[in-house]
Amino acid sequence: MKKAPWSQYISNSASETEKVGIKFAEFVSEGDIFALTGDLASGKTTFLRGVIKGLGYDGPVTSPTFTLINEYSAVNRIIHIDCYREHNIERWIDLGIIEYFNNNYIVFIEWADILYPMLPENITKMNFYHSSENVRIINLTTQ
Repeated sequence: MKKAPWSQYISNSASETEKVGIKFAEFVSEGDIFALTGDLASGKTTFLRGVIKGLGYDGPVTSPTFTLINEYSAVNRIIHIDCYREHNIERWIDLGIIEYFNNNYIVFIEWADILYPMLPENITKMNFYHSSENVRIINLTTQ
């Protein structure tokens, strides 16, 4: 990932969260892996909707809560993983998750905590928090 212009962003609405995602896409590169964690309904999917749009995908972007993995074809292959419902690491391995990390895909993982033991070292961690009813805080940490 190219150096992002912020390490913390405070968003005051869902539309602002999506817009900052669109802008953030300018700093995303082929092969980047992003581990997203944080509160339920804190803006992870809304932010990713913006990022994926910013990367050139113009279709619907939804959370893969039940499908576990969504793939989008844009300028690059984008992989959107959601670990909220599946905590069994062996199941993730059986699904071939390691292969997603070993290609030049752009990978976003919601609820990534469960996969930390198997994630590569060079990832970007993003933590999403509610500050108040409409305010979200996004913290960015690169390793």
